Amino acid sequence: MNEQNDIQQKSRQRFSKKMVLLAIGIALVISVVCFVVVAILPASAQPFFKSPLRSVLTGIGLLGIACPLYIVGFIIKKRSAKSPYFEEAFIATVINLFGFVCLIVGLLCISLSVYALVKLLLDSA
Repeated sequence: MNEQNDIQQKSRQRFSKKMVLLAIGIALVISVVCFVVVAILPASAQPFFKSPLRSVLTGIGLLGIACPLYIVGFIIKKRSAKSPYFEEAFIATVINLFGFVCLIVGLLCISLSVYALVKLLLDSA
C-alpha cells in the first residue's frame, strides 16, 4: 500500500518553476531568432509563402510563440479551477485560443514550405 501512495504522490508533483520558465525562455529565444533571421534575409522576387526558408522560419517562430501561450494558459486554468469566479478561466481560454491560432498558422507555414519544396523538386525534374 505504501508503494501505491508513493506513486500517487509522484504523479501529483508540480512542475518546478525553473523548468517552466526555462521552457518559456527557450521557446521565446527560438522564436526571436527565427524572426530576426527572416527580417535579415534579403528580399526575394517570389511571394512570401513560396520561399521555403522564410516560410519554415516563420512557422518555427510562430510555434515558439504558441508554446508559452499554452503553458501560461494551462497554469492560469489550473489555478482558477478552485475559484468560483469565471474571469480567470475566461482569460485562460482566450490565451489558449491565441496559442491555438499561432499553432495552426505556424503549421500552415511549415506545410506550405514543404509544398513549395516538393513543387520545386517536381518542376526541376
